[in-house]
Amino acid sequence: MYPVKVVFLCLLLFKSLIVLATEPKEEFLFQNRINNIAVSTSGKVFITTDNFLYQLNQSLGQEVVEKTGPKLDGPCENRHGCCVKWKETANVNKILVVDESQRIVLTCGTLRLGACEVRQLRNVSQYESDKLKNVAPVYPEASTVAFLVKATPKDYLVTAVTPIGESSKYFPPSCKDNSSYYNLLMERFNTIFVRKPSLGDTFLSFNYAEYGDAVVELDERTVDLQYVQGFQWQEHIYIWLNINISGPEIIRMKVEDNGASTTCTGFGATLLCPKGKNEILRVLSSTAFNITSSDTLMVAVFSGQGQSEYSQLCFYNMTEFNIYTQPKENRPCFKISQLKQSISSINKEPVFKYPGLLSVSARVVKDWIVLFLGTDDGQLIKLILDKSLKVIRPIVLADLESESPIHHNVIFDPLDQNYLYLASENEVRRIKVANCTQYKSCIDCVSAQDPFCDWHVLEKRCYFTSESESMNPNYYITMKDGINSCLRVTLNPLVIDQSFRKTKLFTVKVASKFNNVIKQNATCTVTNVGNKKVICTGNFTTECPCNVSENYAQLKEQPDPMIIEVSVKSGSLNFDNQSTVHNCYKIATSQQTNIPCTDCIKSGCHWCAVEHRCTYTSSCSGNTQQFCPQIYKVQLSRTSENLDIFLTHAEVLKNSNVDLNCTFDGKSQAAKWIRESVIQCVRPQFVNERRLIPVNVVYSKNSSYIIDNPNNITVYSCDVQKPGCVFCSPERICTEPVVTTVTPNHVYISGGATVNITGTGLDVGMSAKIHIKGISESVTANNCTISSNTSVRCVLPESARGKKTLCLLYDSEKSCMANRTAVLQYVRHISITKVHPAVSWISGGRALTVSGINLDVVEWMQTSLTRNSKDPGKCSHHNSIWVCQSPSAKSRGILGKQPMLFNMFGLKQQEINMMYQEDPEFYNFTTARDDQKIVITVVKKKDNLKLDKSELKISVLKSKGGRTECNITEVTEDRIKCEQITSDSSISKVEVKVGGYEKILTSRPPSNKSIFVMLIVIPIMLLLFILGYFWATKRKAKQFSKSLNIQMELLESQFRNQIREGFVELQTEGSDVHLVDDYGSIPFLDYKHFAARTFFPEGSVEYVPNFVRDPIVDAPQAPGQDNLDEGFNALYSFLNNEQFLVTVIHNLEQQKDFSIKDRCKFASFLTIAFHSNLIYLTNVLDRLLKDLMDESTAQPKLLLRRTETVVEKLLTNWVSLCMYGFLRESVGEQLFKLVSAIKQRIYLGPVDAVSGKALYTLNEDWLLWEVSDFKTLKLDVSFQLNTGANNDNDLDSKPTLEVDVLDCDTIGQAKEKIFEAFFSRYGYSQRFQMEDIDLEYVNNGSNQILQDIDQSSQVLENGTKKLNTVGHYQIPAGASMVAVRRVDHPKRDNRSAEKLCHLISPNSEFAETPTPDGGKQKFKVKEMYLTKLLSSKVALHPFVESLFRSIWNIPNNKPPIAIRHIFDILHAQAVIKKITDPDVLHIWKTNSLPLRFWINIIKNPQFVFDMEKTPHLDGCLSVIAQAFMDSFSLVSHKLGKLGKLENEDMQGMNEGIAKIKEYFDSKSKCGWE
Repeated sequence: MYPVKVVFLCLLLFKSLIVLATEPKEEFLFQNRINNIAVSTSGKVFITTDNFLYQLNQSLGQEVVEKTGPKLDGPCENRHGCCVKWKETANVNKILVVDESQRIVLTCGTLRLGACEVRQLRNVSQYESDKLKNVAPVYPEASTVAFLVKATPKDYLVTAVTPIGESSKYFPPSCKDNSSYYNLLMERFNTIFVRKPSLGDTFLSFNYAEYGDAVVELDERTVDLQYVQGFQWQEHIYIWLNINISGPEIIRMKVEDNGASTTCTGFGATLLCPKGKNEILRVLSSTAFNITSSDTLMVAVFSGQGQSEYSQLCFYNMTEFNIYTQPKENRPCFKISQLKQSISSINKEPVFKYPGLLSVSARVVKDWIVLFLGTDDGQLIKLILDKSLKVIRPIVLADLESESPIHHNVIFDPLDQNYLYLASENEVRRIKVANCTQYKSCIDCVSAQDPFCDWHVLEKRCYFTSESESMNPNYYITMKDGINSCLRVTLNPLVIDQSFRKTKLFTVKVASKFNNVIKQNATCTVTNVGNKKVICTGNFTTECPCNVSENYAQLKEQPDPMIIEVSVKSGSLNFDNQSTVHNCYKIATSQQTNIPCTDCIKSGCHWCAVEHRCTYTSSCSGNTQQFCPQIYKVQLSRTSENLDIFLTHAEVLKNSNVDLNCTFDGKSQAAKWIRESVIQCVRPQFVNERRLIPVNVVYSKNSSYIIDNPNNITVYSCDVQKPGCVFCSPERICTEPVVTTVTPNHVYISGGATVNITGTGLDVGMSAKIHIKGISESVTANNCTISSNTSVRCVLPESARGKKTLCLLYDSEKSCMANRTAVLQYVRHISITKVHPAVSWISGGRALTVSGINLDVVEWMQTSLTRNSKDPGKCSHHNSIWVCQSPSAKSRGILGKQPMLFNMFGLKQQEINMMYQEDPEFYNFTTARDDQKIVITVVKKKDNLKLDKSELKISVLKSKGGRTECNITEVTEDRIKCEQITSDSSISKVEVKVGGYEKILTSRPPSNKSIFVMLIVIPIMLLLFILGYFWATKRKAKQFSKSLNIQMELLESQFRNQIREGFVELQTEGSDVHLVDDYGSIPFLDYKHFAARTFFPEGSVEYVPNFVRDPIVDAPQAPGQDNLDEGFNALYSFLNNEQFLVTVIHNLEQQKDFSIKDRCKFASFLTIAFHSNLIYLTNVLDRLLKDLMDESTAQPKLLLRRTETVVEKLLTNWVSLCMYGFLRESVGEQLFKLVSAIKQRIYLGPVDAVSGKALYTLNEDWLLWEVSDFKTLKLDVSFQLNTGANNDNDLDSKPTLEVDVLDCDTIGQAKEKIFEAFFSRYGYSQRFQMEDIDLEYVNNGSNQILQDIDQSSQVLENGTKKLNTVGHYQIPAGASMVAVRRVDHPKRDNRSAEKLCHLISPNSEFAETPTPDGGKQKFKVKEMYLTKLLSSKVALHPFVESLFRSIWNIPNNKPPIAIRHIFDILHAQAVIKKITDPDVLHIWKTNSLPLRFWINIIKNPQFVFDMEKTPHLDGCLSVIAQAFMDSFSLVSHKLGKLGKLENEDMQGMNEGIAKIKEYFDSKSKCGWE
């Protein structure tokens, strides 16, 4: 039983620690696109999106959100007279700057002519609007850079914007020569401004006359600028930009006291980066960082302008900028033009190339440079380099599910440098710069080569570098130390051979730079992992010798290889390691590799070259080899077509006259020795000019004896014509395969897609394969077919998401060639974003245009309205745009919004709401001749389908069976016009087809005579209709008045009869209260099932797992009786520590995501774990109760009223365990009698099978008042329930039962009554599913199967089916019935898909309802049947009173010990807290026992008995439970929901109450004696 307890205690602690340790996911999603992000030094995060500004806290919790748009706006100062019409325009933020010194945030958008708002740093919703225009551009596509410059005496604000003058591509053509758009700053092509913020009237005061010199102008009007980034580094300003005529540029200006002086120090240079031939680069992002106190580097991301799939990194030394100076000239001092100066990157080749890089940020950690690179597919790559700019390792740090681009540089958290903020298009995340905790060993931590992570030797944990800096550095291993510094346990020797047989000694050493870790009293243990037996043990001095003399014989017989575990224990530290030890006595030459000799020698064994075998001894028939014979190289013989094969260390073979063979493509030929280490073979013949063939050399006597070929030496087919030529065409022309494209280049991660690799010279090999390499993984696929010289088709393997490099390889090639690579992107996120149009007609077939994200990877798509549809809509696609046919909704017959299911390639299913309307209605058509054309006009009903000409098809039907199509020219809401060139004007029929709906229209043009007749007939018919209408209305009013009088008389008569019958029943009910005659055996649940259902009320006992149910019955063993390891003992000690357990519970309850449901489950697990140690559990409960009372001092009367804490659920479980014996012995029988009496009372009269309402009930909400006449039938029922041949308990031999049913009972209700009688007679263990039972009516020798729904079922006007009843089948009293059990019985009805009714009409509550005989049921009033409710309460009163007395009875005037203990605690706490109000103590006791235990038992009898509780029974038990709680009230008692209580009954109840109050008021300290 101990393993069960282990599982429980581990589960308990694991859940506790997980809840405490799990960090919430810090992210924030936005509806609109993110424009800018900024972070203040106080940790506030500011984010601007289209039309919104957000202020978030450090953990990305929302503090303020401010709406900034859209607004009515335009590019002019005034709306009237503007050259561009004003409209509702979105506000796209272009400038977001945080000024810490002035405690403000500056935001500038595209509205108000680029003016700004000055906002308060503490709350951005408080702001002032600045009036200065054109700070930001008015066009969202125009680039903008803005940043603060630290200077004296005031800081600068530098802004760089794309000019939008007349020569700009943004300039509206309608505004040319228009004064409304005129602006002096634009006209002069000003582009960079140096401004001085102030707190005066205007924040950005800018007077051109005063600050004109602080402006950088554009020298050439045709230049197109795109600003990328700007920043201040030390005493200089740097601005990156792309110029269309020269490529990437950088501008540098020195920070001076005023703006004019600053611009005069500027100079510009073109930045050079290694690139392909004739390739123009553009810069995307950059950042600067110090690698030493004097050296500063700048790194930038470059990309080709649509000509390259790869982005690359280039580094620049910022000290090189100092060699350039700007000569002072007449102002303006500096203009942007096509600059002549250039600066080259440090690296001659790109440091790192990867497809789709967009942003870069940098950190220097110790001796390492860490770059954070954002990609266009939502990945954040952490690139680690040393200071020589050598790439150490790339790591995918974050992978966004949305796969949206990461344009913005990451921002490091100013309050915690271990975190950074990552912004994509629509979300921001706060993530760790490294995930150090994932590394569980020193080797994993250090070999990860992450400079943010260090390993702590003593704590065996991988820490952040920032954490380790505050601790003792003597116990840390860093990335610079390397894995050789890790504390490693080594074993020597690692081979069992002849030498080991002599010593029989293993030596264990601990290698580490921390010599003081292992103490002198340390011990070592060597264990065989295979059989888990200890081989030897030893004690440390400087090393640990371990003698295996006793186990050597057994060790020698172990199979090769063996996994040996070496453990070293030094004080509280444990170190272990596993090593592979080779057993040379059992080793065999491996036939799976091409280096058998090398494998043998590496294992430590001895190689006999002549015999070609691996052995344990150095004595062979020949000499053993320390070096293996190997194939070194091959070359064509100079004198012949033979092939010379050079071998190394092969002298022993030649001297021993070992004959060798050459093997090419499985064909073997004899080789001859021509020199000591050279053999010669005939050059192989190339079939189909295969490009290369592997060269293998084997022994002549045995072809399985292979000479080592570690380098996979091959021979090339073109070497004969041109030595050194690798690739050869069928014409023996030396060629080089080149890959140009891969189609498709976007594929899903599951693989299986077929790609077509195109290029030139691709048919050079016999076979092809592809190698796919990503950031940290690679995979090779061999499923390729060489189609032609320009095409190779391959089936892609499964791979992780991201951009990969695909490389085409041939035959046995292993290395990739640069000209045979292409970019392939694996995607994971597939989503439909738009379906147009979003409305279809009910017949379906409308063409829907489907667009979304990554739909180009979907190979096929289907549409349907239901899952597993047999007739899905078909789809076709072009690139990423799909066109699908809307499925028909006729079978559903429902108009309006319906979810349409899109099944994409079986990979994903997505629902999109589609509006379904009626099919378009076409009335008729007319024809008219226009010259040689016939114009056909089809008249249609107006609708909202918005049909297009492409969706319609009109055909003219010929009388002889042909048809011609009509060209549609116009489509409006109510008519369609088409034209057809024909001389035939007699068109009688046309066919109109739209999607899946088509209609044939017939033309019947009216004649003049018929029109004249219609003009006369219509007025006459209208007059006759009016006269007939008035006559019929008057006649109908008289009939209605007569019918109403008859209905009123019937209603009065029915009232009188119902009240009279109810009164008689109420007077006679008291004499017939013994409703329960025979209970059989009471089906008590055993202790295990009672506890399981009480602890876990949300499910049955089957819901509770075995690992929870088993320990309830079988108490676990005491600690120490099983061989538990030290770890479990520590865990067990923790949980048995009362202080620890109470602290864990309090910490869990403080977690926001630790819900009430979790608390209840936690308390139940805790009760199960310690139910065998009830005294300890009681102590924990007492302490938690006292803590809860301390927290409830403000409102003490609310204590224990609800179950919101762990202790409240724990108290419920504790009382349930302690009261189980009292419940079963004293109360169980009375509770079962009450429940049985309620059920029999309910089924005494009609019960509606659909709603569950009954004529006889305790709860008014469940009262059935639409009742027809009914009668009781006695049926003779026999049983055929055995289905197998071997039946130990033959149920069919049981005698026939006589069962009472009602003629208004459904077949299902009749079956339930029959088997309720059967269970009460023969025991509740005989349970069957009602679906497996057929009820058959025996009539005249034949059996008729009775069903609730069959073909004879009555169908009402609204389509509702009426359930079949016993009366429906006209079954008489005394009829014979047979209950038959069928195991393989098919289900014949599906009620969930149909509307059903029984006794209650599906119409309004006060409407006339159909009756089984097809007539009308008379008007009913609910209040007429309240006497039935009262009679039921009177009939059940004795059972209720018996139950209450059994609960209140105190045997021998001694309440149970558990109750005494809890009440004593409550008394003590009342005294301690000086509570003098007696009501408070009484409420405490009431909440702790009646409310928390007895109410739970009364309302849930299924906790105690093996029975099911219906909703109706639950409603009745709720009434009794409420009456039970009312009995504990201190106020005077009145007649409550139990209705009629006689005086003597009240007296008896008061006596019971007095007993309870007597104990409640007792102050004696009973304790546990």
